[in-house]
Amino acid sequence: MTRPTMDEILPDHCSKDVVVLCCGNVLFGDDGFGPAVAERINATESVPDWAVVIDAGTAVRELLFDMILSERRPRLVVVVDAVDLGRTPGEVFEIPLNDIPRIKVSEFSLHQAPTSNLLQELQEVATVRVAVIACQVESIPEEMSEDISSAVQSAIDRAARLIAETYLREPALAETTST
Repeated sequence: MTRPTMDEILPDHCSKDVVVLCCGNVLFGDDGFGPAVAERINATESVPDWAVVIDAGTAVRELLFDMILSERRPRLVVVVDAVDLGRTPGEVFEIPLNDIPRIKVSEFSLHQAPTSNLLQELQEVATVRVAVIACQVESIPEEMSEDISSAVQSAIDRAARLIAETYLREPALAETTST
């Protein structure tokens, strides 16, 4: 009996050209921005067969590991997440990957290392283009709450359109071949 190869057991998303990973915990208010964007894109946009939009929840590291280990990798990974960088609540913006600090694992935060280290490795070692689309939170509650603030709620549609127009159209694919 032969053992399956790594590519035979890795998830199908590793073979897509564009993977959009929408991160966040829906039980912590504005942190649920990413999953809400995934839901909106999948409900209202036409996702081409060469792309996939995933509600990664809090499992983004596992999905990134899959891609790093796979011989078949996407050309582009777009990470969508809520952040608190002191900007205007509901503001949607791209964060250059090099602006996300590499931090020791002992200083772990979902929005920093080891996820940022994996994104850097995915881009530098696995040669996958990485884009990070962020939304400034109004607040993250100390206790569980599924309520997303009105500022972040209004950013969900804007972010979904931005991602669809920028990364889920044919030119996005052509753009990735130059990196």
